[in-house]
Order: sequence, then C-alpha cells, then structure tokens
Amino acid sequence: MKKLFTIVLVCISSMAPWAQADVDYQLELGIRQQSGDAEAAGSTAKSQMGFQFGATAHLPLTGALHLRTGMLYTQRPLIVETAGDETKVSINYLDIPVALMYKFEEYVGVFAGVSLAMNIDKTNAEDVESPFIPVIIGTSFKFAPNLGATLYYEGGGKAADGLKDYRAVGANLLITFD
Repeated sequence: MKKLFTIVLVCISSMAPWAQADVDYQLELGIRQQSGDAEAAGSTAKSQMGFQFGATAHLPLTGALHLRTGMLYTQRPLIVETAGDETKVSINYLDIPVALMYKFEEYVGVFAGVSLAMNIDKTNAEDVESPFIPVIIGTSFKFAPNLGATLYYEGGGKAADGLKDYRAVGANLLITFD
C-alpha cells in the first residue's frame, strides 16, 4: 500500500507544471477483451473480459503533438485450461500510460506508447511481472462536448510464470473536463 501511495503522489506532483496549461483531463471507464498464451505443454489460455477505469490527461507539447498520460486500474484476467481443469487467473495492475498523441482536431487524435503497469493484486498467478510494460496503440475522440471514447490495442510479453504474449483490445467511455 505504501508503494501505491508513493506512485500516486509522484504522478500527481509530476503533473503540477501543466496545471495552468491547456490540458485536457478525462475520466475513463471501459471494458477490454484480454487474451494470452499458456507456456506449459498441454495448456491453453482462454480470453476473458476485464475492466479498466481511471483518469488520463493530454498535455500539449508542440502544435498538435500531446503527451497522453494518467493512472488507470486495469484487470488482466485469463482462464488457463490444463487436462480438462480450468483455473481463472486474475492479475490487476495500476497502469501509468505514457504515449505520444497526435490530435488532428480538438475532437480526435491517435496515440502510441507504453504503459508502466505495477501489479497490485493477483489470484492463481506466480512470479507476476511488475513492472509489466505493454505497448499501446489507439485513438480518442469526442462525440459530444464532454463525452467521448478511447479505442485501443495493447500488446505485451510475459505477464507471469507460464503466461506469455498478453494482448487486449478495449473501449473506454470518456468524460472530459476541458
């Protein structure tokens, strides 16, 4: 818990210089379809639905180029089947996305970067990678003045002992505070 509090404090204080800038803040809440592969012979991994929620910000760098960052709680579940037995694996992270975003207009942009994922909870998983650093590619757009969506793909490597090639597609609803 102390580690989590320190991470939150560092993230909030690092955003202070941009507090007076033209920063776009969002609350995000959404679902993701998580999949991966089991490394053990005779084992298979089945994809699962997970949730993601938190806050993000688009910080202006130069012109249409922005830094997209924030803090998101992310579930990364799978079901591993071995010899007919199913085990639900649940690995939950606190993600800090760091991506470059190109805004075509005020209402739409594309982004690519990484997410620094710190493990905060696990069930039926051994030697969980923390930090886990998946690559993220996506788009954000608004369909109303204070509502929008983020669509993304995330790909990572080994997430835990016996689980590799983690990947997900997701959609988050945005509530924006411009």
